[in-house]
Amino acid sequence: MTAGAHDAGGGFGRSAGANLARGIGVIVVAVVIGLLLMNRGLGERVEASASAETTATTEASTEENLVTEEGDATTDDAANDDDAAAAETTTVPTAAARPPAEVKVLVLNGTNGIKGVAGRGTTVVTDAGYIAAEAKNADVDGASVILYMEGFEADARAVATAFGVDPDAVVAPFDAASSPIADTQASNIVVRIGNDGVIQV
Repeated sequence: MTAGAHDAGGGFGRSAGANLARGIGVIVVAVVIGLLLMNRGLGERVEASASAETTATTEASTEENLVTEEGDATTDDAANDDDAAAAETTTVPTAAARPPAEVKVLVLNGTNGIKGVAGRGTTVVTDAGYIAAEAKNADVDGASVILYMEGFEADARAVATAFGVDPDAVVAPFDAASSPIADTQASNIVVRIGNDGVIQV
C-alpha cells in the first residue's frame, strides 16, 4: 500500500518533469525560429536599405557627371570664344598705301599682239601720280595681274583701283621665278595687262 502510493507519486513526478522538459524544448525551438525569422527580415531590410542607398548614390553621381559635362561644355565654349577674340585681335592690318610719287610702277603688254596696251596703261599710272617705268612687252603673256614687291601690297591695291578693277581679282605678291619679265627696272609694282579684258585701257 505504501509502496504503491510511492510508485504513483514517483510516476507523477517523472511525468511532470518530462512535460516541463518538453515545454522548455518547445519554447527554445520557438525562440530559435523567431530569432531566425527576425534575422531574415532584418537582412532583407538591410539589403533593401543598402540597395536604396546605392541607387541614390548612383543617381547623385550621374547628376554630378551631367553638371560637370555641362560645365566642361560651357568652359569649352568660353575657350573657343576667347580663341576667336584673340584671333580677331591679332589680325595684322594691311599697311597704308604710300603717296603715289614714292611708288614706281612698270606696265607690261601681255596681250600677245595688241599694240599700244603698255603705253596706255602707263598713262593711267602717271595720271594717278605714280612714277612710271619704261613700258614694255611682257616676256611671258598671260592673264592680267598686278604684282607687288614685299611691303607694297596696299600700293598695288591702290594701282588696281586706278585701273578700275577689283584688287582681290588681280593683286598678288611678286615671285621672281614666275615673273612676266626679267628686268623689272627696280619697280615696286609690275602690271601685266592681258588679253582677258580684266584690265582695260
